[in-house]
Amino acid sequence: MAGPLDGLIVLDFTHGVAGPYATTILGDLGCNVIKVEKPGRGDASRYMNVTPSLKGGIPTVGGDYFLSINRNKKAITIDLKNPKGKELALELAKKADIVVQNFSPGVIERLGLGYEQIKAVNPRIIYASISAYGSSGPMSNKAGMDIAVQARSGVMSITGYKSSPPVRPGASIADLGAAVYCVVSIISALFYRERTGAGQEIKISLLDAMMSLLINYSVPVIDGGVEFEPFGSGHPQIVPYQAFPTSDGYIIIAGGTNSLFRRICEALGLEGIANDDRFKSNENRVTNREELIKIMSEVTRTKTTNEWLAILEGNDIPCAPVRTLKEAFNDAQLVENGMITTVQHTKLGSFKLLGIPFKFSESKCSIRLPPPMLGEHTDAVLSELLGLDKGRLDMLHKEGVI
Repeated sequence: MAGPLDGLIVLDFTHGVAGPYATTILGDLGCNVIKVEKPGRGDASRYMNVTPSLKGGIPTVGGDYFLSINRNKKAITIDLKNPKGKELALELAKKADIVVQNFSPGVIERLGLGYEQIKAVNPRIIYASISAYGSSGPMSNKAGMDIAVQARSGVMSITGYKSSPPVRPGASIADLGAAVYCVVSIISALFYRERTGAGQEIKISLLDAMMSLLINYSVPVIDGGVEFEPFGSGHPQIVPYQAFPTSDGYIIIAGGTNSLFRRICEALGLEGIANDDRFKSNENRVTNREELIKIMSEVTRTKTTNEWLAILEGNDIPCAPVRTLKEAFNDAQLVENGMITTVQHTKLGSFKLLGIPFKFSESKCSIRLPPPMLGEHTDAVLSELLGLDKGRLDMLHKEGVI
């Protein structure tokens, strides 16, 4: 079985994180993704590395950041500033179903590969652009990366604890959120094209994506003028819903309803507070958050994390140990879900990657290609899609076009 988007060609002009992650998802869904990089240097994420065992061969191979977000792609190199390189890119665009790019606003147009320019040669193209702040407006030409967008979005002001300096969430959620929204938009545009025959342009910004992920904060802030402080691991609208100390670590206890709170009280031996006026409704518990957390913490400190897991899970209470990443990536459920997979790389040999999070009953998604070497598929792609012979390819290499 092929992936649900098998046969669609994606021309990938992305770099960094948000764009490459979006095209990786499209590749996982079955698309033929052609990643276009600058000859000699390639995507900046090829240089982002913390894993000693993977340091050999960078940038040709790529750092561990590149390896994590560039599978299921064929890599070609084209100098887009060279007129012959632009011609090759436009010829490839004629064959493509989807284009994704995340250059700063205006750059891709100056290269002659903007939406209107590609639409002129391929009216059915679905063209997705990812930017930091949008394609127009006062911030559109400002440099932006995930951490800057997180700061401007306000998310860093609600992360961490009241006494801490600004804290960045561990994952690059502005980049990754924009990538997922980009893919959702592309799939929607594909459906629209099936019905009408028309392609279209899609614009996604990291800022818009980040703000949309703050959904439960939006109404109280926009309509109520509320200003939130960070709650640590807690939740602004649900109590208890956070990490509690145990004798050997921390455990998450989540009580989203009044009935669930009563079960938590019984499990902790705190039946007496279940109907206390300070805590008997979620609204009361939010108001008296600090008092309740203090009472519960005094009890949770008396047992180990595993002891509390047995008790809480036995009472069907949502809970979890707070694990390290190494522990999480070795979780038996993750393995069962197929989220750890082994691939074979041209230079690195066998190494492990995260698996594909979506499963289809009728169309199987798979990791068909490892993260590519810089320019690994240039000759093969240009020969297959554009019919260039060896003589022409050799000349383009000699001229520095590819």
